[in-house]
Amino acid sequence: MSVFSVAVLLLAYMPTGFITTVFAETADTSVTVSNSGPDFKGGTDVYEDPASDSTTPTDEGTSLAFKATAADANEDNYFLVICSTNSVTPEGGTGNAPACGATQYCVSTSTAAASGSETEASCSYTTTGAEPESNPWFAFVCDDVVGSICSSASQGTLVDGSESPFKVNHDPSFTALNVDAADDPGGDVVFTATASDGDSDGSADTVQLFVCDNAGATSGGCTGSTYCSSTASASNPSCTYNYPAVVENGNYTVYGHVFDSHGLASASNPQTVDYVVNNVAPVVSSVVVNGTSNITLTENTTTNINITGTVTDNNSCQDLVTVEASLYRSAVTYTNCDTNAEDDDDSCYADVVCVVDGGTCTSNTDPTATYTCTVSVQYHADPTDTGTEYPTENWLGSIYALDSGLSDDTESAAGVEMVSLVALDITQTSIAYGAVSPGSDTGATNQTVEVTATGNVGLDTDLNGNGNGMCINTFTSPTCPADKVDLNYQEYATAGFTYGAGTDLSGTATELELNVPKTVDTGSTVVGAADTYWGIGLPGVLASGSYYGETIVTAVLGETAGW
Repeated sequence: MSVFSVAVLLLAYMPTGFITTVFAETADTSVTVSNSGPDFKGGTDVYEDPASDSTTPTDEGTSLAFKATAADANEDNYFLVICSTNSVTPEGGTGNAPACGATQYCVSTSTAAASGSETEASCSYTTTGAEPESNPWFAFVCDDVVGSICSSASQGTLVDGSESPFKVNHDPSFTALNVDAADDPGGDVVFTATASDGDSDGSADTVQLFVCDNAGATSGGCTGSTYCSSTASASNPSCTYNYPAVVENGNYTVYGHVFDSHGLASASNPQTVDYVVNNVAPVVSSVVVNGTSNITLTENTTTNINITGTVTDNNSCQDLVTVEASLYRSAVTYTNCDTNAEDDDDSCYADVVCVVDGGTCTSNTDPTATYTCTVSVQYHADPTDTGTEYPTENWLGSIYALDSGLSDDTESAAGVEMVSLVALDITQTSIAYGAVSPGSDTGATNQTVEVTATGNVGLDTDLNGNGNGMCINTFTSPTCPADKVDLNYQEYATAGFTYGAGTDLSGTATELELNVPKTVDTGSTVVGAADTYWGIGLPGVLASGSYYGETIVTAVLGETAGW
Protein backbone atom coordinates (compact mmCIF):
# COMPACT_ATOMS: atom_id res chain seq x y z
CA MET A 1 0.00 0.00 0.00
CA SER A 2 1.35 3.57 -0.86
CA VAL A 3 0.58 6.83 1.05
CA PHE A 4 0.69 10.33 -0.59
CA SER A 5 0.48 13.89 1.10
CA VAL A 6 -1.24 16.80 -0.76
CA ALA A 7 -1.09 20.55 0.15
CA VAL A 8 -4.27 22.52 -0.72
CA LEU A 9 -4.16 26.38 -1.24
CA LEU A 10 -7.40 28.30 -0.46
CA LEU A 11 -7.77 31.80 -2.01
CA ALA A 12 -10.38 34.39 -1.10
CA TYR A 13 -11.20 37.15 -3.60
CA MET A 14 -12.76 40.53 -2.97
CA PRO A 15 -14.48 42.76 -5.51
CA THR A 16 -12.20 44.89 -7.62
CA GLY A 17 -11.36 48.24 -6.38
CA PHE A 18 -11.11 47.38 -2.79
CA ILE A 19 -8.08 46.77 -0.77
CA THR A 20 -8.54 43.24 0.60
CA THR A 21 -6.55 41.16 2.93
CA VAL A 22 -6.24 37.44 1.78
CA PHE A 23 -5.76 34.64 4.25
CA ALA A 24 -4.53 31.07 3.07
CA GLU A 25 -4.61 27.77 5.01
CA THR A 26 -3.33 24.24 4.08
CA ALA A 27 -4.99 20.83 4.83
CA ASP A 28 -3.13 17.51 4.65
CA THR A 29 -4.87 14.70 2.64
CA SER A 30 -3.89 11.04 2.16
CA VAL A 31 -5.05 7.83 0.35
CA THR A 32 -3.86 4.24 0.73
CA VAL A 33 -3.51 2.16 -2.51
CA SER A 34 -4.10 -1.41 -1.40
CA ASN A 35 -2.52 -4.56 -2.87
CA SER A 36 -5.03 -6.01 -5.26
CA GLY A 37 -3.17 -9.23 -6.10
CA PRO A 38 -2.42 -10.64 -9.57
CA ASP A 39 -4.76 -12.52 -11.82
CA PHE A 40 -4.39 -14.47 -15.03
CA LYS A 41 -4.05 -11.96 -17.82
CA GLY A 42 -7.17 -11.51 -19.86
CA GLY A 43 -7.26 -13.57 -23.05
CA THR A 44 -4.75 -16.04 -21.71
CA ASP A 45 -4.81 -18.91 -19.28
CA VAL A 46 -2.57 -21.52 -17.76
CA TYR A 47 -1.70 -24.47 -19.97
CA GLU A 48 0.51 -27.59 -20.15
CA ASP A 49 3.40 -27.64 -22.59
CA PRO A 50 3.25 -30.05 -24.25
CA ALA A 51 -0.38 -30.97 -23.76
CA SER A 52 -0.72 -34.05 -21.55
CA ASP A 53 -3.92 -35.97 -22.18
CA SER A 54 -4.99 -39.57 -22.69
CA THR A 55 -3.88 -39.46 -26.32
CA THR A 56 -0.47 -37.96 -25.62
CA PRO A 57 0.26 -38.63 -21.95
CA THR A 58 3.51 -37.66 -20.29
CA ASP A 59 5.91 -40.59 -20.07
CA GLU A 60 7.04 -41.39 -16.58
CA GLY A 61 10.45 -39.93 -15.84
CA THR A 62 9.97 -37.01 -18.21
CA SER A 63 9.16 -33.35 -17.52
CA LEU A 64 5.94 -31.43 -18.08
CA ALA A 65 5.93 -27.62 -18.18
CA PHE A 66 3.10 -25.37 -16.96
CA LYS A 67 2.89 -21.84 -18.36
CA ALA A 68 0.77 -18.74 -17.68
CA THR A 69 0.92 -14.95 -17.82
CA ALA A 70 -0.37 -12.79 -14.95
CA ALA A 71 -1.41 -9.14 -14.81
CA ASP A 72 -0.96 -7.16 -11.60
CA ALA A 73 -2.60 -3.74 -11.08
CA ASN A 74 0.26 -2.90 -8.75
CA GLU A 75 2.77 -4.15 -11.38
CA ASP A 76 4.28 -6.44 -8.76
CA ASN A 77 6.28 -9.53 -9.74
CA TYR A 78 4.42 -12.81 -9.36
CA PHE A 79 4.82 -16.58 -8.92
CA LEU A 80 3.01 -19.31 -10.83
CA VAL A 81 2.35 -22.34 -8.62
CA ILE A 82 0.72 -25.66 -9.61
CA CYS A 83 -0.97 -27.66 -6.84
CA SER A 84 -2.75 -30.99 -6.63
CA THR A 85 -5.72 -29.41 -4.78
CA ASN A 86 -7.53 -26.10 -4.72
CA SER A 87 -5.42 -24.89 -1.81
CA VAL A 88 -2.48 -22.51 -1.72
CA THR A 89 -0.85 -20.37 0.96
CA PRO A 90 0.96 -17.16 0.00
CA GLU A 91 4.23 -16.60 1.82
CA GLY A 92 5.05 -13.24 3.37
CA GLY A 93 8.08 -11.35 2.26
CA THR A 94 9.60 -10.55 -1.07
CA GLY A 95 11.19 -13.59 -2.75
CA ASN A 96 9.19 -16.11 -0.75
CA ALA A 97 7.23 -18.42 -3.05
CA PRO A 98 3.76 -19.64 -2.12
CA ALA A 99 3.14 -23.18 -0.90
CA CYS A 100 0.45 -25.69 -1.89
CA GLY A 101 -1.89 -27.13 0.67
CA ALA A 102 -1.19 -30.66 -0.65
CA THR A 103 1.21 -31.83 -3.36
CA GLN A 104 3.05 -29.02 -5.05
CA TYR A 105 3.92 -29.97 -8.59
CA CYS A 106 6.02 -26.90 -9.29
CA VAL A 107 6.44 -23.17 -8.70
CA SER A 108 8.04 -20.64 -11.00
CA THR A 109 10.65 -18.06 -10.19
CA SER A 110 9.56 -14.50 -9.49
CA THR A 111 8.32 -13.12 -12.80
CA ALA A 112 7.75 -9.52 -13.94
CA ALA A 113 4.21 -8.24 -14.51
CA ALA A 114 4.81 -4.67 -15.66
CA SER A 115 1.69 -3.36 -17.33
CA GLY A 116 1.76 -3.97 -21.07
CA SER A 117 4.90 -6.07 -20.97
CA GLU A 118 3.98 -8.93 -18.66
CA THR A 119 6.33 -11.92 -18.82
CA GLU A 120 5.06 -15.50 -19.06
CA ALA A 121 5.94 -17.61 -16.04
CA SER A 122 6.87 -21.26 -16.36
CA CYS A 123 7.63 -24.18 -14.06
CA SER A 124 8.23 -27.88 -14.69
CA TYR A 125 7.30 -31.14 -13.01
CA THR A 126 9.18 -34.40 -13.62
CA THR A 127 6.95 -37.43 -13.37
CA THR A 128 8.16 -40.39 -11.32
CA GLY A 129 5.82 -43.15 -12.37
CA ALA A 130 4.33 -43.30 -8.88
CA GLU A 131 1.50 -41.02 -9.98
CA PRO A 132 -1.84 -42.38 -11.14
CA GLU A 133 -2.72 -42.05 -14.79
CA SER A 134 -4.93 -38.95 -14.29
CA ASN A 135 -3.67 -36.08 -12.11
CA PRO A 136 -5.87 -32.99 -11.57
CA TRP A 137 -4.04 -29.73 -11.00
CA PHE A 138 -4.87 -26.23 -9.83
CA ALA A 139 -2.89 -23.20 -10.93
CA PHE A 140 -2.46 -20.00 -8.92
CA VAL A 141 -0.60 -16.74 -9.47
CA CYS A 142 0.62 -14.98 -6.31
CA ASP A 143 2.38 -11.64 -6.15
CA ASP A 144 5.89 -11.39 -4.79
CA VAL A 145 5.39 -8.78 -2.03
CA VAL A 146 4.87 -8.59 1.68
CA GLY A 147 1.26 -9.48 2.21
CA SER A 148 1.17 -11.57 -0.94
CA ILE A 149 -2.19 -12.36 -2.45
CA CYS A 150 -2.95 -15.38 -4.65
CA SER A 151 -5.50 -15.57 -7.40
CA SER A 152 -8.35 -17.97 -7.61
CA ALA A 153 -7.44 -21.37 -8.98
CA SER A 154 -7.51 -22.12 -12.68
CA GLN A 155 -7.42 -25.56 -14.29
CA GLY A 156 -6.97 -24.18 -17.76
CA THR A 157 -9.73 -23.18 -20.09
CA LEU A 158 -8.31 -24.41 -23.36
CA VAL A 159 -9.85 -27.59 -24.72
CA ASP A 160 -6.84 -28.86 -26.63
CA GLY A 161 -5.65 -31.33 -24.01
CA SER A 162 -3.42 -28.80 -22.25
CA GLU A 163 -5.95 -28.27 -19.42
CA SER A 164 -6.16 -30.17 -16.14
CA PRO A 165 -5.64 -33.05 -15.49
CA PHE A 166 -2.24 -34.11 -16.76
CA LYS A 167 -1.90 -37.78 -17.71
CA VAL A 168 1.03 -40.05 -16.88
CA ASN A 169 2.04 -42.92 -19.15
CA HIS A 170 3.63 -45.77 -17.18
CA ASP A 171 6.22 -48.05 -18.73
CA PRO A 172 5.01 -51.55 -19.61
CA SER A 173 5.92 -54.54 -17.47
CA PHE A 174 8.38 -56.90 -19.19
CA THR A 175 9.60 -59.80 -17.07
CA ALA A 176 10.85 -62.40 -19.55
CA LEU A 177 11.52 -63.21 -23.19
CA ASN A 178 10.69 -66.81 -24.05
CA VAL A 179 11.44 -68.95 -27.08
CA ASP A 180 9.94 -72.20 -28.27
CA ALA A 181 11.76 -75.39 -29.25
CA ALA A 182 14.76 -75.49 -31.56
CA ASP A 183 14.20 -76.05 -35.26
CA ASP A 184 16.15 -76.95 -38.37
CA PRO A 185 17.46 -74.50 -40.97
CA GLY A 186 14.51 -73.23 -42.99
CA GLY A 187 12.21 -73.71 -40.00
CA ASP A 188 10.99 -71.06 -37.59
CA VAL A 189 11.00 -70.08 -33.95
CA VAL A 190 8.45 -68.09 -31.93
CA PHE A 191 9.52 -65.46 -29.40
CA THR A 192 7.00 -64.48 -26.71
CA ALA A 193 7.38 -61.64 -24.22
CA THR A 194 5.85 -61.87 -20.77
CA ALA A 195 4.66 -58.28 -20.93
CA SER A 196 1.62 -56.12 -20.18
CA ASP A 197 0.57 -52.52 -19.53
CA GLY A 198 -1.96 -51.54 -16.85
CA ASP A 199 -2.72 -48.08 -18.23
CA SER A 200 -6.28 -47.74 -19.48
CA ASP A 201 -7.08 -44.01 -19.43
CA GLY A 202 -8.89 -43.17 -22.63
CA SER A 203 -8.32 -46.71 -23.89
CA ALA A 204 -6.26 -49.65 -22.71
CA ASP A 205 -2.61 -49.44 -23.69
CA THR A 206 -1.16 -52.19 -25.88
CA VAL A 207 2.36 -53.61 -26.01
CA GLN A 208 4.61 -54.43 -28.96
CA LEU A 209 7.70 -56.67 -29.10
CA PHE A 210 10.82 -56.16 -31.20
CA VAL A 211 13.41 -58.96 -31.31
CA CYS A 212 16.80 -57.54 -32.26
CA ASP A 213 20.39 -58.60 -32.75
CA ASN A 214 21.69 -56.07 -30.23
CA ALA A 215 20.68 -54.06 -27.19
CA GLY A 216 19.51 -51.02 -29.15
CA ALA A 217 15.94 -50.23 -30.18
CA THR A 218 13.42 -47.41 -30.39
CA SER A 219 9.65 -47.53 -30.65
CA GLY A 220 10.20 -47.56 -34.41
CA GLY A 221 12.21 -50.77 -34.31
CA CYS A 222 15.68 -52.21 -33.81
CA THR A 223 18.74 -50.04 -34.33
CA GLY A 224 20.50 -53.08 -35.80
CA SER A 225 19.03 -56.10 -37.55
CA THR A 226 15.50 -57.19 -36.73
CA TYR A 227 14.67 -60.85 -36.27
CA CYS A 228 10.93 -60.18 -35.99
CA SER A 229 8.36 -57.80 -34.50
CA SER A 230 4.86 -58.35 -33.17
CA THR A 231 1.65 -56.50 -33.76
CA ALA A 232 0.19 -54.43 -30.91
CA SER A 233 -1.20 -56.81 -28.29
CA ALA A 234 -3.11 -56.46 -25.05
CA SER A 235 -0.42 -58.59 -23.37
CA ASN A 236 2.30 -61.15 -24.04
CA PRO A 237 3.13 -60.14 -27.62
CA SER A 238 4.86 -62.71 -29.84
CA CYS A 239 6.47 -62.88 -33.25
CA THR A 240 7.92 -65.56 -35.51
CA TYR A 241 11.41 -65.64 -36.97
CA ASN A 242 11.99 -67.79 -40.03
CA TYR A 243 15.44 -69.37 -40.11
CA PRO A 244 17.42 -68.95 -43.32
CA ALA A 245 17.58 -72.05 -45.51
CA VAL A 246 21.28 -72.26 -44.68
CA VAL A 247 22.40 -71.35 -41.18
CA GLU A 248 25.05 -72.72 -38.86
CA ASN A 249 23.78 -74.78 -35.97
CA GLY A 250 24.18 -73.54 -32.42
CA ASN A 251 22.83 -71.02 -29.93
CA TYR A 252 22.11 -67.44 -30.95
CA THR A 253 21.43 -64.63 -28.45
CA VAL A 254 18.67 -62.16 -29.24
CA TYR A 255 17.48 -59.02 -27.45
CA GLY A 256 13.80 -58.38 -26.77
CA HIS A 257 12.44 -54.83 -26.49
CA VAL A 258 8.87 -53.98 -25.44
CA PHE A 259 7.16 -50.63 -26.08
CA ASP A 260 3.66 -49.47 -25.20
CA SER A 261 1.19 -47.91 -27.61
CA HIS A 262 2.56 -44.45 -26.81
CA GLY A 263 6.10 -45.51 -27.72
CA LEU A 264 7.40 -45.77 -24.13
CA ALA A 265 10.04 -48.43 -23.61
CA SER A 266 9.84 -50.86 -20.74
CA ALA A 267 12.38 -50.11 -18.05
CA SER A 268 13.30 -53.80 -18.27
CA ASN A 269 14.49 -53.56 -21.88
CA PRO A 270 16.25 -55.51 -23.18
CA GLN A 271 15.55 -59.07 -22.11
CA THR A 272 17.75 -61.73 -23.71
CA VAL A 273 17.21 -65.34 -24.68
CA ASP A 274 19.05 -67.87 -26.83
CA TYR A 275 17.32 -69.58 -29.71
CA VAL A 276 18.75 -72.81 -31.08
CA VAL A 277 19.34 -73.97 -34.63
CA ASN A 278 19.46 -77.76 -34.83
CA ASN A 279 22.34 -79.61 -36.39
CA VAL A 280 21.14 -81.44 -39.49
CA ALA A 281 22.97 -84.29 -41.19
CA PRO A 282 24.93 -83.63 -44.36
CA VAL A 283 23.73 -85.30 -47.55
CA VAL A 284 26.17 -86.97 -49.94
CA SER A 285 25.16 -87.27 -53.59
CA SER A 286 26.46 -87.76 -57.14
CA VAL A 287 29.30 -90.11 -56.21
CA VAL A 288 31.28 -91.14 -59.31
CA VAL A 289 34.33 -93.43 -59.58
CA ASN A 290 36.98 -92.59 -62.18
CA GLY A 291 34.52 -90.54 -64.21
CA THR A 292 32.57 -93.83 -64.77
CA SER A 293 35.49 -95.20 -66.86
CA ASN A 294 37.03 -98.60 -66.19
CA ILE A 295 40.26 -98.53 -64.20
CA THR A 296 43.50 -99.33 -65.98
CA LEU A 297 46.43 -99.93 -63.65
CA THR A 298 50.14 -99.26 -64.07
CA GLU A 299 52.64 -102.12 -63.87
CA ASN A 300 54.49 -102.48 -60.59
CA THR A 301 53.40 -99.10 -59.17
CA THR A 302 50.32 -97.16 -58.09
CA THR A 303 47.72 -95.40 -60.20
CA ASN A 304 45.73 -92.40 -58.97
CA ILE A 305 41.98 -92.84 -59.28
CA ASN A 306 39.53 -90.04 -58.44
CA ILE A 307 36.24 -90.44 -56.63
CA THR A 308 34.10 -87.31 -56.91
CA GLY A 309 30.92 -86.31 -55.14
CA THR A 310 28.76 -83.54 -53.75
CA VAL A 311 28.07 -82.87 -50.08
CA THR A 312 25.22 -80.60 -48.98
CA ASP A 313 24.82 -79.39 -45.40
CA ASN A 314 22.11 -76.84 -44.57
CA ASN A 315 24.17 -75.80 -41.55
CA SER A 316 26.70 -74.57 -44.15
CA CYS A 317 29.27 -76.53 -46.09
CA GLN A 318 31.80 -75.00 -43.71
CA ASP A 319 30.21 -77.07 -40.93
CA LEU A 320 31.74 -80.23 -42.42
CA VAL A 321 34.49 -81.74 -40.28
CA THR A 322 35.47 -84.84 -42.24
CA VAL A 323 34.90 -85.95 -45.81
CA GLU A 324 36.48 -89.28 -46.77
CA ALA A 325 36.11 -91.85 -49.51
CA SER A 326 36.45 -95.60 -49.85
CA LEU A 327 37.09 -97.63 -53.00
CA TYR A 328 36.32 -101.35 -52.86
CA ARG A 329 35.41 -104.44 -54.79
CA SER A 330 31.64 -104.70 -54.77
CA ALA A 331 31.41 -107.95 -52.80
CA VAL A 332 33.50 -106.39 -50.02
CA THR A 333 30.85 -103.68 -49.44
CA TYR A 334 31.31 -100.30 -47.81
CA THR A 335 30.50 -101.69 -44.37
CA ASN A 336 33.70 -103.76 -44.55
CA CYS A 337 35.76 -100.98 -46.04
CA ASP A 338 35.07 -97.89 -43.96
CA THR A 339 38.07 -97.84 -41.61
CA ASN A 340 41.81 -97.89 -42.14
CA ALA A 341 42.03 -101.18 -40.25
CA GLU A 342 40.13 -102.80 -43.12
CA ASP A 343 42.52 -101.57 -45.80
CA ASP A 344 43.58 -104.27 -48.24
CA ASP A 345 45.37 -103.19 -51.39
CA ASP A 346 43.72 -106.03 -53.29
CA SER A 347 40.10 -105.12 -52.58
CA CYS A 348 39.66 -102.16 -50.19
CA TYR A 349 41.01 -98.61 -49.97
CA ALA A 350 39.38 -96.93 -46.96
CA ASP A 351 39.33 -93.46 -45.39
CA VAL A 352 40.90 -91.60 -48.28
CA VAL A 353 40.95 -87.87 -47.55
CA CYS A 354 38.82 -85.74 -49.86
CA VAL A 355 39.61 -82.19 -50.92
CA VAL A 356 37.11 -79.38 -51.63
CA ASP A 357 37.08 -78.41 -55.27
CA GLY A 358 38.04 -74.83 -56.00
CA GLY A 359 35.16 -72.41 -56.48
CA THR A 360 32.80 -74.36 -54.22
CA CYS A 361 31.92 -73.70 -50.58
CA THR A 362 32.85 -70.04 -50.78
CA SER A 363 30.99 -68.77 -47.68
CA ASN A 364 29.14 -69.88 -44.56
CA THR A 365 25.84 -69.36 -46.38
CA ASP A 366 26.78 -71.87 -49.07
CA PRO A 367 25.31 -75.33 -48.38
CA THR A 368 27.12 -77.27 -51.09
CA ALA A 369 30.68 -78.35 -51.75
CA THR A 370 32.04 -80.73 -54.37
CA TYR A 371 34.93 -82.97 -53.45
CA THR A 372 37.66 -84.91 -55.19
CA CYS A 373 39.13 -87.91 -53.39
CA THR A 374 42.31 -89.31 -54.93
CA VAL A 375 42.99 -93.00 -54.29
CA SER A 376 46.43 -94.48 -54.98
CA VAL A 377 45.53 -97.94 -56.29
CA GLN A 378 48.18 -100.64 -56.23
CA TYR A 379 49.02 -102.54 -59.39
CA HIS A 380 47.72 -105.81 -57.93
CA ALA A 381 44.15 -104.62 -57.09
CA ASP A 382 41.69 -107.40 -57.91
CA PRO A 383 40.54 -107.38 -61.55
CA THR A 384 36.85 -107.83 -62.30
CA ASP A 385 36.79 -108.25 -66.06
CA THR A 386 36.24 -111.50 -67.94
CA GLY A 387 38.60 -114.38 -67.19
CA THR A 388 39.40 -113.27 -63.65
CA GLU A 389 38.39 -114.46 -60.19
CA TYR A 390 35.56 -111.92 -59.85
CA PRO A 391 33.95 -111.46 -63.27
CA THR A 392 30.49 -110.78 -61.81
CA GLU A 393 31.73 -107.97 -59.57
CA ASN A 394 32.94 -104.44 -60.12
CA TRP A 395 34.50 -101.65 -58.09
CA LEU A 396 32.41 -99.10 -56.20
CA GLY A 397 33.14 -95.92 -54.31
CA SER A 398 31.48 -94.33 -51.30
CA ILE A 399 31.92 -90.87 -49.81
CA TYR A 400 31.41 -90.32 -46.09
CA ALA A 401 30.71 -86.84 -44.68
CA LEU A 402 30.68 -85.85 -41.01
CA ASP A 403 29.69 -82.47 -39.60
CA SER A 404 29.77 -81.41 -35.97
CA GLY A 405 27.71 -84.39 -34.93
CA LEU A 406 25.90 -86.14 -37.78
CA SER A 407 27.04 -88.02 -40.85
CA ASP A 408 25.96 -89.52 -44.14
CA ASP A 409 27.51 -91.83 -46.70
CA THR A 410 26.48 -92.59 -50.25
CA GLU A 411 27.73 -95.18 -52.72
CA SER A 412 28.34 -94.61 -56.41
CA ALA A 413 25.33 -95.48 -58.50
CA ALA A 414 27.45 -97.27 -61.10
CA GLY A 415 30.45 -99.53 -60.64
CA VAL A 416 33.48 -99.69 -62.91
CA GLU A 417 35.65 -102.62 -63.92
CA MET A 418 39.19 -103.10 -62.70
CA VAL A 419 40.92 -104.12 -65.92
CA SER A 420 43.32 -107.07 -65.89
CA LEU A 421 46.95 -106.03 -65.97
CA VAL A 422 48.96 -108.98 -67.40
CA ALA A 423 52.56 -108.12 -66.64
CA LEU A 424 55.76 -109.78 -65.42
CA ASP A 425 59.33 -109.13 -64.54
CA ILE A 426 62.33 -111.49 -64.63
CA THR A 427 64.90 -111.12 -61.94
CA GLN A 428 67.78 -112.53 -64.05
CA THR A 429 68.63 -110.60 -67.15
CA SER A 430 70.84 -113.40 -68.55
CA ILE A 431 70.96 -117.20 -68.66
CA ALA A 432 74.64 -118.09 -68.37
CA TYR A 433 75.28 -121.79 -69.04
CA GLY A 434 79.01 -121.49 -68.52
CA ALA A 435 81.58 -123.72 -70.33
CA VAL A 436 80.14 -126.70 -72.20
CA SER A 437 82.12 -128.96 -74.58
CA PRO A 438 80.86 -129.75 -78.08
CA GLY A 439 78.74 -132.89 -78.06
CA SER A 440 77.96 -132.56 -74.32
CA ASP A 441 75.21 -130.87 -72.25
CA THR A 442 74.50 -129.37 -68.83
CA GLY A 443 72.94 -132.57 -67.55
CA ALA A 444 71.06 -132.03 -64.31
CA THR A 445 72.64 -128.65 -63.74
CA ASN A 446 70.01 -126.01 -64.47
CA GLN A 447 69.99 -122.25 -64.71
CA THR A 448 66.91 -120.64 -63.13
CA VAL A 449 65.00 -117.57 -64.19
CA GLU A 450 62.47 -116.17 -61.66
CA VAL A 451 59.30 -114.74 -63.13
CA THR A 452 57.35 -112.29 -60.90
CA ALA A 453 53.80 -111.00 -61.37
CA THR A 454 53.89 -107.20 -61.72
CA GLY A 455 50.22 -106.89 -62.63
CA ASN A 456 47.00 -107.94 -60.93
CA VAL A 457 46.61 -111.48 -62.27
CA GLY A 458 48.23 -114.91 -62.01
CA LEU A 459 50.51 -115.79 -64.93
CA ASP A 460 51.68 -118.39 -67.33
CA THR A 461 54.38 -117.52 -69.86
CA ASP A 462 55.02 -117.77 -73.55
CA LEU A 463 58.66 -118.66 -74.31
CA ASN A 464 60.52 -118.36 -77.61
CA GLY A 465 63.98 -117.63 -78.89
CA ASN A 466 64.78 -114.59 -80.91
CA GLY A 467 66.35 -115.15 -84.31
CA ASN A 468 67.66 -118.58 -85.37
CA GLY A 469 69.99 -119.37 -82.51
CA MET A 470 72.92 -118.31 -80.36
CA CYS A 471 75.57 -116.55 -82.46
CA ILE A 472 79.31 -116.69 -81.89
CA ASN A 473 80.77 -113.53 -80.38
CA THR A 474 77.73 -111.30 -80.94
CA PHE A 475 74.03 -112.03 -81.22
CA THR A 476 72.54 -110.98 -84.51
CA SER A 477 68.88 -111.24 -85.40
CA PRO A 478 67.26 -112.71 -87.37
CA THR A 479 70.18 -114.93 -88.48
CA CYS A 480 73.67 -115.54 -87.25
CA PRO A 481 76.34 -114.58 -89.82
CA ALA A 482 78.67 -117.42 -88.84
CA ASP A 483 78.75 -120.25 -86.31
CA LYS A 484 75.62 -120.67 -84.20
CA VAL A 485 73.85 -122.95 -81.75
CA ASP A 486 70.33 -123.65 -82.94
CA LEU A 487 67.45 -122.64 -80.65
CA ASN A 488 66.30 -126.21 -80.06
CA TYR A 489 69.56 -127.07 -78.25
CA GLN A 490 68.14 -125.10 -75.26
CA GLU A 491 65.56 -126.80 -73.05
CA TYR A 492 63.31 -125.51 -70.27
CA ALA A 493 60.95 -126.86 -67.63
CA THR A 494 58.97 -125.73 -64.58
CA ALA A 495 61.17 -127.77 -62.25
CA GLY A 496 64.71 -129.09 -62.15
CA PHE A 497 65.41 -131.61 -64.91
CA THR A 498 68.18 -133.55 -66.65
CA TYR A 499 68.97 -132.37 -70.11
CA GLY A 500 66.88 -134.25 -72.63
CA ALA A 501 63.79 -134.22 -70.42
CA GLY A 502 62.95 -130.56 -70.96
CA THR A 503 60.99 -128.77 -73.67
CA ASP A 504 63.00 -127.57 -76.64
CA LEU A 505 63.07 -123.82 -77.20
CA SER A 506 61.77 -122.73 -80.59
CA GLY A 507 61.27 -119.56 -82.51
CA THR A 508 57.53 -119.80 -81.95
CA ALA A 509 56.03 -118.55 -78.69
CA THR A 510 54.98 -121.57 -76.70
CA GLU A 511 52.94 -121.35 -73.51
CA LEU A 512 54.47 -122.74 -70.36
CA GLU A 513 52.00 -123.51 -67.57
CA LEU A 514 54.17 -121.78 -65.03
CA ASN A 515 51.27 -120.82 -62.71
CA VAL A 516 52.84 -117.67 -61.26
CA PRO A 517 50.53 -116.69 -58.35
CA LYS A 518 48.84 -113.29 -58.31
CA THR A 519 50.63 -110.68 -56.21
CA VAL A 520 48.53 -110.12 -53.10
CA ASP A 521 48.31 -108.10 -49.90
CA THR A 522 48.30 -110.22 -46.75
CA GLY A 523 49.20 -107.39 -44.43
CA SER A 524 52.22 -106.81 -46.57
CA THR A 525 52.67 -107.33 -50.26
CA VAL A 526 53.46 -110.90 -51.30
CA VAL A 527 54.79 -110.85 -54.82
CA GLY A 528 53.69 -113.76 -56.98
CA ALA A 529 56.75 -115.57 -58.36
CA ALA A 530 57.79 -118.86 -60.01
CA ASP A 531 61.04 -120.20 -61.49
CA THR A 532 61.78 -121.57 -64.96
CA TYR A 533 64.64 -124.04 -65.31
CA TRP A 534 67.05 -124.06 -68.25
CA GLY A 535 69.66 -126.37 -69.74
CA ILE A 536 71.66 -126.62 -73.01
CA GLY A 537 73.38 -129.20 -75.16
CA LEU A 538 75.91 -128.55 -77.97
CA PRO A 539 76.36 -130.19 -81.36
CA GLY A 540 79.36 -132.52 -81.77
CA VAL A 541 81.24 -130.09 -84.00
CA LEU A 542 81.29 -126.45 -82.97
CA ALA A 543 83.91 -123.75 -83.12
CA SER A 544 85.13 -122.67 -79.71
CA GLY A 545 84.14 -119.26 -78.45
CA SER A 546 81.36 -117.41 -76.64
CA TYR A 547 77.86 -117.70 -78.08
CA TYR A 548 75.06 -115.21 -77.40
CA GLY A 549 71.33 -115.30 -77.93
CA GLU A 550 68.02 -113.90 -76.70
CA THR A 551 65.11 -115.64 -75.06
CA ILE A 552 61.75 -113.87 -74.98
CA VAL A 553 59.51 -114.37 -71.92
CA THR A 554 55.96 -113.06 -72.43
CA ALA A 555 53.28 -112.78 -69.74
CA VAL A 556 50.12 -114.80 -70.36
CA LEU A 557 46.93 -114.59 -68.31
CA GLY A 558 46.94 -117.68 -66.15
CA GLU A 559 44.00 -119.86 -65.25
CA THR A 560 42.38 -118.56 -62.05
CA ALA A 561 42.91 -121.91 -60.34
CA GLY A 562 46.63 -121.19 -60.41
CA TRP A 563 46.39 -117.68 -58.93
